[in-house]
Amino acid sequence: MSATNSLLSANLRSHGRRYISTGLAVAISTAFIVITLIVMAAMTSSLTSGVYSQYQGGTIVVSQDNDAPEGAIESAEKALKDTNGVTAIKHMAQWPVVAQTDTTRGGLYVSPLAPKPFAEPVLSAGTAPTADDQIIIPESTASSLSLKVGDTLKVRSGFTEGDYRTLTIVGTTRSNTISMGIPASYVTDGGFSAIFGSTASGKFIVATSGTDADSNENPPEATQDEWVAKANSALSDISGVSVTSVREAITKDLDQARLGASVTTGIMLIFPAIAALVASIVVSSTFRVVLTQRTRELALLRTLGATRRQVRSLVTREAFAIGAISSAIGVVVGWMIGALAVVESGLGTSIAEVLVGVSVWQLALTWLGATLFTTLVGVFPARAASRVAPIAALAPVNEAGAGSRKKHTLRFILGVLVAASGSALVAYAWRLDSASQKFMLSFGGALVALLGAVVAVSVLLPALTRAFGVVFPGMLSAMARENTMRNPGRTSATGSAILIGVTLVVTIMVGAASVRTTLTNAVNDARPFDLIAVSTTGELTDDQQAAITSTDGVAATVAQYAAPGVLTLTPSASAFEPAEGSGAVEPGMTLPVMITGEPNYTGVTHSTVTQMGDDEVRVGDKALAGQMLRLCADTCTDLSAAYDKDLSDGDTRVSEKTLRSIVTSPERQAIIIKLADGADVEAVQSTLLKDSQLSVNGSALERQMYTKVIDQMMMVLVGLLGVSVVVSLVGVANTLSLSVAERTRENGLLRALGLTRRQMKSLLALEALFLSLTGALIGVGLGIAFGWVGVMSLPIEGATAVMSVPWLQLVGVCAVAIVSALVASWLPGRRAAKVSPSEALATE
Repeated sequence: MSATNSLLSANLRSHGRRYISTGLAVAISTAFIVITLIVMAAMTSSLTSGVYSQYQGGTIVVSQDNDAPEGAIESAEKALKDTNGVTAIKHMAQWPVVAQTDTTRGGLYVSPLAPKPFAEPVLSAGTAPTADDQIIIPESTASSLSLKVGDTLKVRSGFTEGDYRTLTIVGTTRSNTISMGIPASYVTDGGFSAIFGSTASGKFIVATSGTDADSNENPPEATQDEWVAKANSALSDISGVSVTSVREAITKDLDQARLGASVTTGIMLIFPAIAALVASIVVSSTFRVVLTQRTRELALLRTLGATRRQVRSLVTREAFAIGAISSAIGVVVGWMIGALAVVESGLGTSIAEVLVGVSVWQLALTWLGATLFTTLVGVFPARAASRVAPIAALAPVNEAGAGSRKKHTLRFILGVLVAASGSALVAYAWRLDSASQKFMLSFGGALVALLGAVVAVSVLLPALTRAFGVVFPGMLSAMARENTMRNPGRTSATGSAILIGVTLVVTIMVGAASVRTTLTNAVNDARPFDLIAVSTTGELTDDQQAAITSTDGVAATVAQYAAPGVLTLTPSASAFEPAEGSGAVEPGMTLPVMITGEPNYTGVTHSTVTQMGDDEVRVGDKALAGQMLRLCADTCTDLSAAYDKDLSDGDTRVSEKTLRSIVTSPERQAIIIKLADGADVEAVQSTLLKDSQLSVNGSALERQMYTKVIDQMMMVLVGLLGVSVVVSLVGVANTLSLSVAERTRENGLLRALGLTRRQMKSLLALEALFLSLTGALIGVGLGIAFGWVGVMSLPIEGATAVMSVPWLQLVGVCAVAIVSALVASWLPGRRAAKVSPSEALATE
């Protein structure tokens, strides 16, 4: 072994503990990248296998054009069925149905079961349907509707308000919890026709006879091309249909699937990149401080004849070794966790299978990239270390780090300029009309502004940390404040790492809260009622209204009545051309309309609703606005017309008092429902839907959907960004550990002067508190600003952006950051407190 390698091995053994935090930061970031790549690769593989499975056994695909005449696809199917060599046809359809059980109602997507040689659904229980009154449903649907094999289910077409058909569940299919498509239920062709009143149409796959097929049971390309020509000849008299080979269809779908997967992977890799950025700050700070502590050692090497190049090579090799070992650990850990994530998400069947299936090249390249990244980050401290003069071996170690006290005015000015440029780009983007361009430029400008803000604030962090510590009285607090200023560079790096993590987490939280509030307000303004129940068979009965009113979670209800009538233009009104109709309507002519009476909405709305006057009628045709109209049912009344964009032609709306003045017995058309505070809207809807003759919908469902989707996305994003926060806290522990190591004699002197072990631990805890508090508070401020920029940049149509700051959540973020930093200070504080005064004072 060469002298350099021997020295490298000795350095790693003697200084290894100082590099633990560096290795931990690299390992966490590397594991994060590996997990992301494995999950995204599994998702891509799932999409790819899904495409092949869809076309398994097929030869050609026949689809209907947009301008096809009615019945074209049915005629094409009939013609090809009679063609010699055609063995089976698979209908490509996934149509919605409404499913009713004894306790609730839900939605399904139904497909006709394909015959062999096409792929069959993968069953988790039961068998495939063989009769028209049988169905297999996804496991997820069975769980949500509390169904099992052998239970019955009532379904009807989701396109119309038709009769329900009772089906027996004979099996369940596996359905991924992460899926790019909608899991389908399957019935026979006859069952499909019975539900929808027609056969599946729009697109079908044709299977043909032949033995020379590939692993996907598709015939050779030449055979497919022959059948394309043969089908086009057979369908020459039918217009509006297109024939392609299965090969072309698979290629097209694969391109779309891979493009979508590539975009998703790119987006997901942003989060490991953020963690890597924070890790680079921690790694760079560690190398810089450790090498400063080893100034006398490196100078002694120069005294003994080592050249600058040799010293630089030695330090660079240390960085390479630390990077190689840490990234290898990260790759292995990420490999294991990634496999577990794939299996838990339903994208894989077993951990062993996923582990074996992971690309070795992908793991190797990730390891190499992380190793080179760590080495590159250590190059600059290595260059500084190689410049140490031999005479420095005789000088005392500069614990304060004189080099770290230099001014950074240029860096501050540069950061301000970059932040201003990013802000200007955001301001310019907000002036654009294109929603997509506005969002992309705003996103890019915000990233630039964030980078500039972090650079500028990092210069101020030591002084700000000291300033925040002033509010804490006492001798220990004063000492902790001064300690944070002894190495401003290290304080700046550690605070920046915390700041970046907290800023991004708060940005997501503020953005999510603001979007949730914005969408909720928009829904409330447009549809101010929680739920509206209507009958699918006619008028609502007294019993139905009583049942609705007494349902748990219902706070208030009001009935809405309606009746048919006619609308007549009074002699003073002008003729008009209806939006849908033939010919002009002259004064004295009548139009059949449905008259809805608007009840008193007090107590059932979520936003201010202007009640109608008794002398007006709202109509859906702008041409009638301002006209004097006569509305008749049992009797007549003249009313002034106002346009209502939510009404269609043939619908009118008046006050309930006006309705009852012209109609003796109006029908109870709907029940408007307000939910109790904290009520679960889905549970209330589920209870109401036990009545198979009710249809229940409303804005509360939309609000809850928005809330669930936004909250789920926020949890995922905060979880991903949380890794960067963890890495930054590793930096806190690293800073304090190095501080303990370089202040051993000082700490010993403090102990000799009477500082207790408990006070020594408290001193380190206060340093951690000041660091984390400064980074968290500044991060919260920046996060609120960038969260608002994000909300203002989103292409939300028809809604006014509303700023909403979840203060309780932000307090929680600060609390977590501070408590975690205090926990990170425990081990360094314990180590400092353990050193006896005599040993510490004897340290060189």
